[in-house]
Amino acid sequence: MSRLPSLLFFLMLSLGAAPAMAALLGDASVAYRAERTVTVNGKSYAGTVFHTPGHDRHEQKIGGIAEVIILDAAAKQGFLVLPELGGYVGFAFPALMAALDDPALRRNPVGHEKVGGVETTKYKVDYATADGSEADGHVWVSAEGVLMRLDGTVSRKNSSKPTAIHMELAQLALGPQDPALFAVPPGLTRLPTEALQSLLGGKHG
Repeated sequence: MSRLPSLLFFLMLSLGAAPAMAALLGDASVAYRAERTVTVNGKSYAGTVFHTPGHDRHEQKIGGIAEVIILDAAAKQGFLVLPELGGYVGFAFPALMAALDDPALRRNPVGHEKVGGVETTKYKVDYATADGSEADGHVWVSAEGVLMRLDGTVSRKNSSKPTAIHMELAQLALGPQDPALFAVPPGLTRLPTEALQSLLGGKHG
């Protein structure tokens, strides 16, 4: 599996962790930062997430290289920024991101739990899109809309098997965030979308 599907794809779905057209899944009504751990098919990635309504920023290091993903709900696009390499790539939100933002998916709670010390409502997600993508699992969302945990699988058309994804936030700290966090830094070179996979290191595992 390439690093692009395993890391970038889960971020676009979950954060986003994950995801939206008109609004991000977990597009909280409050600004915050938190420590985030994501496990994709048994491999864990740790990083930091910053949020302000309509925008997300996710930071992590992969293979010692700093990677930043910025999601902009109003523009319906995201950016992968590699500051140490001096470049960035833009990408459009996939169809499943819009589908998972449908409020109808969260009308029927299945329980209430504390996640990272935060009270949340647990919702079942079981959804398929016209392009053949499917999501199945649960999300835990706070009263302010913070996506504290995601646990489930994502299947894409022509994929040999589902991708197992778990995401959880810790050390949630509410408060204003610097607007500059949600913009691509000046001076970087914009690269074609086709450069994503080569920038992320090609094949592994």
